[in-house]
Amino acid sequence: MAPRLTSLFHSHLRTVYTRPNIYFYCRRLFHDGKADFVTVNADGSLITRNLDIFISDPHKAYIILDKDVGLAMTSAIAKQTGFSLATDPDKVPLTFYHSSRYFAHHTAPYPRIVIKQDLPHQNASNMSPATLWLWGASHWITLDGTSHHMFVESCSESHGRLKGVAELLKDR
Repeated sequence: MAPRLTSLFHSHLRTVYTRPNIYFYCRRLFHDGKADFVTVNADGSLITRNLDIFISDPHKAYIILDKDVGLAMTSAIAKQTGFSLATDPDKVPLTFYHSSRYFAHHTAPYPRIVIKQDLPHQNASNMSPATLWLWGASHWITLDGTSHHMFVESCSESHGRLKGVAELLKDR
């Protein structure tokens, strides 16, 4: 029988039974979603491309998108700002604008990814810092400081550490 836990000071509290071998799993739920990728063409006109994305529950703080969209966004930001984003080639700093529901680099209004739902505010302002992660089979955008940001950052570090090992094992 599982041990019984009770409060020594408050006998009126409910008794809680514990069971050995209970496992808690951390998982990331996501749903099919739509977004718009808005960028500027060579003529200076706006171009909108509809995207299929995976998006978290409304109280969560991430989206997952195709690799080509993340690379196109990074390239367009570098061209428009003239900055090299090579300080960390696996991530690009972005900002999420809650009232308009879009991600963009803080120095350029385009390119941007517009989503249909708001994400949780990370501070009292209308903007939350975010990161575009450029590694793996798909790319993620997470709001900084959230558990999802830490999860993707940890996965990115593991990916970097194991990349060489995976190359060695690929030919065996």
